[in-house]
Amino acid sequence: MAKKDKKVEATQPAQETPAPDNTDTVQGLQLSDLQTMMQIIDVVTQRGAIKADEMGTVGAVYNKLRLFVGQTTQAAPEVPATEETDSAKD
Repeated sequence: MAKKDKKVEATQPAQETPAPDNTDTVQGLQLSDLQTMMQIIDVVTQRGAIKADEMGTVGAVYNKLRLFVGQTTQAAPEVPATEETDSAKD
């Protein structure tokens, strides 16, 4: 029996491609996004794009958004710019 020569190919080590750093570009859901969703629902209903049997569900979602946005804006009032600059100096 003849031995077959095993041809060993030189393989290059797998180069790892670094994962892109998306920390600057990925943003979560913001309060302004929820307000925009409310505006979209309002416009769509005014234009008659929602069927009558869908109105209840859409209205329920709109009411939930409205309550959440209202509670969130009351719970976290915006800090005036003068206080931010004062704390930055400390």
